[in-house]
Amino acid sequence: MKTPSITPAFCAANGIIIIRFEEKTILFGMLNANDTILKTRVKKAYAEWQCVFQELDTEAFNLKLSQLFSEEQSNDASLSDATRDSRESIIDQVADDAPVINLLNSIFLEAISKRASDIHIESGASESAVRFRIDGLLVTVKKINQERAIAVSARLKILANLNVLENRRPQDGHIDVKTDSYSLDVRISTIPTVWGESIVLRLLNRSDSPFSLDSLGFSTSYSGYLQSILAITSGLILVTGPTGSGKTTTLAALLKELDIKSTKIISIEDPVEYRVPGIIQIQVNEELGLSFDALLRRIFRQDPDVIMIGEIRDIETAELAIRAALTGHLVLATLHTNNSIEAVYRLQNMGIPPYMVAAVLKAVIAQRLIRKVCKECMGNGCPRCSNTGYLGRTAVAEFIPVDIKLQDMIAGGIVIEQLRSHLEEVRFRTLYDDAEEKISSGLTTEAEIRRELGGRL
Repeated sequence: MKTPSITPAFCAANGIIIIRFEEKTILFGMLNANDTILKTRVKKAYAEWQCVFQELDTEAFNLKLSQLFSEEQSNDASLSDATRDSRESIIDQVADDAPVINLLNSIFLEAISKRASDIHIESGASESAVRFRIDGLLVTVKKINQERAIAVSARLKILANLNVLENRRPQDGHIDVKTDSYSLDVRISTIPTVWGESIVLRLLNRSDSPFSLDSLGFSTSYSGYLQSILAITSGLILVTGPTGSGKTTTLAALLKELDIKSTKIISIEDPVEYRVPGIIQIQVNEELGLSFDALLRRIFRQDPDVIMIGEIRDIETAELAIRAALTGHLVLATLHTNNSIEAVYRLQNMGIPPYMVAAVLKAVIAQRLIRKVCKECMGNGCPRCSNTGYLGRTAVAEFIPVDIKLQDMIAGGIVIEQLRSHLEEVRFRTLYDDAEEKISSGLTTEAEIRRELGGRL
């Protein structure tokens, strides 16, 4: 008589698990003890045993499933093929694949070694793809069968305290992953698809300290602008660009340069990507009512000198940011716009009057991240750069310092075409101008600029 066993993947997919067995009796735990079809299949599979069924709540089931995953990790590492065959579940001949925990650990370790910012696990018709976002682009690193993908999904949900059996609704959570060298805050997002689930893991390395401004790759011609920004004591400073353009990294680098000893700095972020000593950092939590605007209302009582807002998303947050800047605080925030010129009008489109924008806006930085030519192979492709020809990224940017003349123009309702003309007169450097300088220096390529920026802005 074979030792009864069911793979974690089958347990997660069907809501059943072996609690214990003795002599000729197996006690099964089920999330739905009224599932007569599943009971019939189990009884048929274990015809030599007496099958007893007990209903479990979700918490108890998840605990049992987590223990089963742990047992698989410790037992399977030393199993011979013959022993593995004896453990193979006979329910639908579900394969007992390599340990799920080891697979998941290998995915995380490979992602870290390749400097990935995100891990994507995407279900397909017959298998799932594991892809890493490296230097802004997605790269497929492996394919796994659906059975193993279900097991990986279940394991991730257990670690994130999500509902293991819920695959019809999106879920969000986070996982702490620690190694000897890394402490990762992993943000997990799952969403149902026609083939199963799409899972995205955002990797935030808590071991990382904020970059210095000098290391971000801003052109030397912008050093004066950066120093002038650091000298500002009140008003609004905006860093703009699309998702993944390095806005939060730039803000963290700016905060790091401020005088932390004599000022109180509070940041509101979603998520907190860098831990900066001496700064009070608050995590947005919509489920608890801790949105950007709700937190902003509260922190005024904390007597801050500098406030960092991870993102101005709506009129409520915009109004509070303006209010903070008007009352003598230095406010640094990000905004989703294509370039620095559009940032001026984005605030107005949100409902902020032009005269108020003019009163508080001190500087706008727009930026993108572009891939750098690999120094090992000079763009020809090598193992170090995964044969892409690129390794690492640097910033291209444009700066608008808002002086008195520009304040008057904004307050007077200048239209965007007039603002463009004014900036051209003062020889304003666009993103594309900055990018062309980096092409000339051999830091990047024209093809990379076209990919990231498209045509001239």
